[in-house]
Amino acid sequence: MKIIYPEELKKKLIKKLNYCYILLGEDSFFLNKTEKLIFNIAKNKKFIEKNIINIEKAIDWNKVINFYKLKNLFFKKTILIINFIIKKLNPSLIKDINEIPFFKNKDILIILKFNELSGFIKKSKTLKVLMLESDIIYCSTPYEWAFKNWLQYEIKKRNLKITRESFSLLHKYYEGNALCAYQILDILLITWPNENIRIEKIKKIINQFSIFSPSNWINAIFNNDAEKAIYILDGFFKQKYNPLILIRSLQKDLLILLNMKREKKLDINIFLKKNNVWFNRSKFFINALRSIDFNNFLKIIRILLQIEIKIKKEYNNSVWIQLKTLTLLLSSPIKYIP
Repeated sequence: MKIIYPEELKKKLIKKLNYCYILLGEDSFFLNKTEKLIFNIAKNKKFIEKNIINIEKAIDWNKVINFYKLKNLFFKKTILIINFIIKKLNPSLIKDINEIPFFKNKDILIILKFNELSGFIKKSKTLKVLMLESDIIYCSTPYEWAFKNWLQYEIKKRNLKITRESFSLLHKYYEGNALCAYQILDILLITWPNENIRIEKIKKIINQFSIFSPSNWINAIFNNDAEKAIYILDGFFKQKYNPLILIRSLQKDLLILLNMKREKKLDINIFLKKNNVWFNRSKFFINALRSIDFNNFLKIIRILLQIEIKIKKEYNNSVWIQLKTLTLLLSSPIKYIP
């Protein structure tokens, strides 16, 4: 399976516009950027109409069939987005999807968004007929080398002059948060368009602008990256973020970890999918499973409950000190909690 990554997409589209694109992943930032880029290039080829069909159950495929049947003499070039909300593909639906190449039409450009099914599609060979005909675009949150390549591409696109140390800092703090990295690069372009951007300037921008979610904080904890986890937590404190949301999010993910630990036969990807954990977070749960001391697990849950009670009874800044302490304890592998 040849996958096109975000930094490669524009060049591919300009070179050749395919009739079918498969979007694999659930990152809304990359899904939106990819759709927008396809629309803009397709517009130059006179694709001006857009039609969206949501597949919530297998029978909804009839809407796709009807769309093709209704094509008439006055039909305008159309982008058809088939959005899979359904959680599982049955054999009949797989057969229908594989028949898309037989409907190939120069006036219809198809975008298939598999969303939660992306992990299954990537590993399975059930859609091999369609895969051979389509361009497959990576729309998951990038990590490690994938994030590094994307970040380098975005910096080059803006003609930013960033030192190696500055790049490393951006990579460290924004890996897994492409939207924020994208916005930070735009700020750097506006602030220092023709200057060498050294690490001091990056630190200044990082301290002023940060957009993180509870998942980013928990991912850093599970990855034993205490420095990044504390940085994100400090950002939440400055934003006056509701600490109760952080507590609930951490409790939820820790309980998922505990249940993973109790499983005798564990298929991690299937287990996480059942618990509504995105596929691209699996590596953090796998790392936490190995690194967190489960002998102290109930004590950790108890500390979380104590913080929650304190928030509800007498909220003050000491709550954030407790959260910071807990962050450090969880970020450090196999530590004893007295």
